[in-house]
Amino acid sequence: MLDPYEESGVADLPLWADADANAVLQVVCAKHKVPVHVITDLVALQRERQHQERAAGINARFEEILGGME
Repeated sequence: MLDPYEESGVADLPLWADADANAVLQVVCAKHKVPVHVITDLVALQRERQHQERAAGINARFEEILGGME
């Protein structure tokens, strides 16, 4: 089974790769009632699209990801 962070493409970033940084992320997300997977998905989306000149369709994807907070 793949690590969900590897699967999403963020496992190499310090917030996910470094245990101490990830612990801080977990605490901040819990404090603000934002699921970590929402932050993970938003960062992954940004990484996927960072080389695109236009962000066509990105708002619908944002809504889909943020809908995971309900």
